Formats: sequence, C-alpha cells, structure tokens
Amino acid sequence: MRRRKRNTATIIDENFSKSQLIDSKLIDKASLWILRIILNLGGHREFIDKDNDFRNENIVAFLDLMKYGLMESEEYKRSEPIEIMKQQLASLEKQKKFTSSKILTKNIKQLSNLMSLNKYEAQILEFIILMKQYELLSEAVGFLGNELNSSQVKRALSVILDIPRKDIDTAFASSSKFSKSTLLTIDKTNLYSLDRKLDSISDVFLDNMLNLDEDISVMIKDSVKMCDASELVLKDYTHINKDIDILVPYLQHSIDNKQTGVNILLYGLPGTGKTELVKVLSKELSVKLFEVSYSNMDEESIDGPSRLKAYKSAQSILSNQKTILMYDEAEDIFESSFSFFGPPQRQKDKAWINRVLETNTIPTIWITNNIRSIDNALVRRFDMSIELPIPPKSKREEIIKNYSNNLLDANSIKQLAQNEDIAPALITSAVKVVSSISTKNTNEALTHILNNTLKAQGYDELKKDNNALPTIYNPDFINTTVNLNELACGIKETGSARLCLYGAPGTGKSAFGKYIADVLDKPVLLKKGSDLISMYIGGTEKNIANAFREAKNENAVLVFDEVDSFLADRTQAKQSWEVTQVNEMLVQMENFEGIFIATTNLMDNLDKASLRRFDLKLEFDFLKAEQSWNIFLSYCKDLKLPKPSASFKRAVESLRYLTPGDFAAVTRQNRFRPIRNIQDFVVRLEDEIAVKNVSSGKVMGFLSS
Repeated sequence: MRRRKRNTATIIDENFSKSQLIDSKLIDKASLWILRIILNLGGHREFIDKDNDFRNENIVAFLDLMKYGLMESEEYKRSEPIEIMKQQLASLEKQKKFTSSKILTKNIKQLSNLMSLNKYEAQILEFIILMKQYELLSEAVGFLGNELNSSQVKRALSVILDIPRKDIDTAFASSSKFSKSTLLTIDKTNLYSLDRKLDSISDVFLDNMLNLDEDISVMIKDSVKMCDASELVLKDYTHINKDIDILVPYLQHSIDNKQTGVNILLYGLPGTGKTELVKVLSKELSVKLFEVSYSNMDEESIDGPSRLKAYKSAQSILSNQKTILMYDEAEDIFESSFSFFGPPQRQKDKAWINRVLETNTIPTIWITNNIRSIDNALVRRFDMSIELPIPPKSKREEIIKNYSNNLLDANSIKQLAQNEDIAPALITSAVKVVSSISTKNTNEALTHILNNTLKAQGYDELKKDNNALPTIYNPDFINTTVNLNELACGIKETGSARLCLYGAPGTGKSAFGKYIADVLDKPVLLKKGSDLISMYIGGTEKNIANAFREAKNENAVLVFDEVDSFLADRTQAKQSWEVTQVNEMLVQMENFEGIFIATTNLMDNLDKASLRRFDLKLEFDFLKAEQSWNIFLSYCKDLKLPKPSASFKRAVESLRYLTPGDFAAVTRQNRFRPIRNIQDFVVRLEDEIAVKNVSSGKVMGFLSS
C-alpha cells in the first residue's frame, strides 16, 4: 500500500471546485480536450505511471478521479480509471454544444471578422489561448511529451479539436493568415512540448483576448493602433501639390483594386508634417489609418525586428479592411551601421525586407527623418519617394494662425513664422497652457513657452528677425524709375534675376531685396562685405562660393550688401587677390540660376565687366516730396501720434535728401528717447539730414563723386 505525494493543495481542500482550475463555462470543453489527450493521443502513459499512480493531481481532481488517487488499497486496477475516463469521453463526444468564456468568444468573433478566419482557425485560436493561459491545460498537453516535431503537433491539434488534418495543415501553411500575421506559428527549429512548439504574436495579446473586454483595436495594440484624425487638411500641403496630385489618386486606385506591394516613402526634417500628412491622406481617402506600434501595451519601446514582426502581423490582420498603414520612424529597420569586415548589420536582411516591400497587401506609408539611412537599393523599391520640405513662410503663417486660437496678433504670427523649427504641435501645446491661465500678455507667454521647448529640442530660440521687412514697408515709398511691384511680380514669374541696386545709403536697397523674398515666399540670405571678406588668401573667394551654394540649397534670395567691397574695378587693382575675388564673383553670378541682388553706395567703383552680368541696374534716389509726406503719415500712425495738420505737410515735403532709412533711424530712437509730438518728429528728421552734410556739398555715397 502506498500513499501518494500531493504536489498541490487543491485536492486537500474539502470545498474543491473545478472552477478553481478553469472558468466554469469552460469545464466541459476542457474536460473533452483533456480526455482526448489522455485516451486518444496516448497521454495516459504519462498520466498514470507503471505503479498505477497518477502524476498530476489537478487533473485527477478535475476528472473526478480523486478516489483512485487517494485510496491506499490495491483493489483498484489501472484499467478502472481508464474505463471511467472512456465513459466520460463518450458522454462528452455526444454533447452538441459547449460553452466558452464570454469575453474570449466575443474577442475571437471580432478577430475572425477582421481577418476572415474560418471556423477551424477560430477553434485553433481558442484552444491555444486557453492552453497558454490555464495551467490545467498546459499540464495536460505535457502528457504528450517534450520532444514533438511539427507533424506531431499538427496531429495532436487534429485529434484534440476534432479537425481534419488537412485543415490543420492549411491553417499553418506559409501562406495562411496565421503565418502571414504571425498570430499563431509552429516553431520548426526545435523539438519541444506542445505548448512550447505553438507560439503566438505575444503573451499580452493572449491575455487580452481572454480578459480584456474592449474593441479589437485594443487587442492588437502591440502590433498596430488606430491613429487619431488630424486637424490639418490637404490644402495645408499646397507646397507639395505636384506630389499630392499624383499620390492621392494612386493610393485610391491601390485601395480600390487591392493592389499588392504599394509602398510610399516620406522623408524630411523633423517637424515638417510627415505624420500629419498621412493622417490627412487617410481622411481624404475615407479609409482607416493604422500605425505600426513602436511601444507595447506597457508603453515600453519595441525594437526594429519586433516592429517588423508587428508590421507583418498588421498586413494580415487588417487585410480585409479598407485601410492604409503608417510605419513611422522607419530608421529602426533601414538604418545601417558601417563595418570594415562585412555588410552593414541592418542591411544583411535586405533581401527579406525587399520581399516585405514587394508582397504587402495593405498600402504602407513609411516615414523617416534621415533618407541617408536607407540603402539606395531599397529606396528604388518604393513606388514614390517624397521629400517634405519645411513649409514656406506664408504657409507657416497660415498654420500658426490656425493653431494659435486667436491668441496671437499678426506681427507675432509673422515673427513665429520666421522660425522653421516651430511645428504645429508646439503651437498647440503652448496655446493649451496659455489658454488655461490668466495673463495680460499672451504673445510674451507663448513666446516664452515656445523658447523653452525649442531650447530643450536643441534648436535656436526665437529672436527678432534682422532680415525681416520693417513693420512699415511699401515699395511706393521707394524713389526709382521702375514700378517695384511689377518688377517683383515679374521676378516671381521667371524665378531668376540678377539685379544691381545702387544709390545713397538708406534709400531702401536692401529692404527691397527682402521685399522680393517676401513676395516670392522665399527666405532671404543677406551677406555683407564683412561676412565675405577674409584676411586669408583665397578666403574671400571661398566665402563667396559658399554664399551662392547656401542660397541654392536653401532656395533663398541672395542679397550682397556693399558689393563694392569685393567687386571693385580690376583695372585699379594693386594686388592679385583683388582680381581673383572679382573673378570668383563673376563666375558665381554667371552660374547662379536663382535670384541675386547686389547693393552698393558706390556705383562708379564697380568693375565694369561685372555690370554686364546684371540683368537690371536700378538707381534708388532720395524720397520725392509726396513720398516723404505719405511715409511720414504712416509712421505717425504707427507711433500713435496725432494726425499731422497741413502745416506739417509743407514742412515735411520741404525736406530734401530724406530717405526711408531716416524714418527707421528716428523710430529706433523712440525706444529709448520717446518722440514727444509731431514737431519733435520733424526736428529729428532734420537732424538725420544734417548729418549727411548736404548743405556743404559733402554728400555721402555716390552723390559725392
């Protein structure tokens, strides 16, 4: 007579209930599966040892075999519990309907609808979830041994679930929904027990399917998550209209025709709106947008290989949905690391990635901040590669205005738009803070918050734009022989021009260069003589070449102020470097296809050959009487001075040699030396003229010659 060692406390409890081991709704179904394992698959050889002892008391209790395991008498033979279990199995085999977990049933139905799983696939999924989640079932499949191959696993599933073997083979074929999605897979590399041979997309997914009563999108969050809608619209991307006009109909065609291998690459600097564009596209196409997850249910980051696995899962899980996929931060799989002794580590699976790009069933938009991280051989696999540049200033103004919730005035919006690093999300966050507090100066508060964020991101803080046009600027205030508005529009049409603007200091030459940039919605690159002239031999030439290169790269209007400093008449040169820097300047001008503006106060000193390189030479003269009065009225309004009387009109119009620069200088004085009244304003303008020594004939600039 022998007494068994009990390895659990379950049986000792006189109040034992089977629901302690498994959900009460699953008792009959679990009993059927366990009995098939023991009786139909030979599990009895592990369940009952050669001494007629049971090896698992949980299952003994669950199958109501406790008296055979606890009796000390040898009157019971090995065959008796077998016969009891056969009777139990026969009874269960006749049962037509089995209940299951309510939550699990609901979630499997959701997933089946999403993936179009057939009834056998749904049964397999249910069994594996329960086997992985309940110790009772994992102990039962352990009776089948620890060294099963794939064929044995499939046979076991066929018997346990009473599914034809051919349907088990189909469910796990390489082209099956399980395999493509990696939802369920069989490990073919090693011999393991049944529960270890069968793998799933993640343990979290299995747990959620059994316990989480949520929408199916939550269940698959480890793979993909549905994206929120964007507040932007397609017209916010007019700066890439040519790409949008091709991309939208192509994606529409791909979705309507379920085209495979559709992949779009978006690249560009952070903050240019790549992610928002994808959201806008999904809204435009009236399809759902899912993003390949970069974090799991615990909000822990997922590495590149795991994200690719998630991507592969999403392709199958969502294959029957009208949707597009977004793979943001694609650098984690495309970025290569250099090696002297072999191929880049991230690119060694290039062939596999190529197959992924060629066979995906859902149109996918890949996003990267670093196009150089992607091998050229991979880039050509994309149907379209689209760069999202920083939006032009006018578009940035429009976006900032839309996002600022009317908390910013027009001047503040213009100032913020000068900074290319301010993304819409930064404005939204700052507005959220400022809107919730009471402050007298919202502009200052917003700027302070934005500066803190820009600083934390490693960007320059907001500064006053020295290249911005004056608050009061009107080309009608410039005295030239050409209509400057028409000239700017003409340059906008052609996109190319070389201008030489000459005249006395302060007549508005540099400001007109900024005005052209404003009309063309381009940045302005202003270079003074001090920026370009170098004390080292060849340094000036290098700086000149770099300036033209920078203007080309930034698509900027290039303005050389005081160009006479390095474009002097070569016939008067005394040193060789004076000639070489002029030569370099002429070569760069000749080859530059953008907009170049040179300003000078000393027209007669310029190299005569250089003048032929300019499309237009335009003189800027002192203000006419009417212009002086109009600009005076504008500044009075800006300075909040009373409207001048007619007597002041005569005084202002009588001022000779007045320039827009004189008004700007007096206005700057006002910051630390406030203008008291209209008369004071006139006197200060007279003082500015007096400094020019025009009364004694000592006129600065080109008038002195």
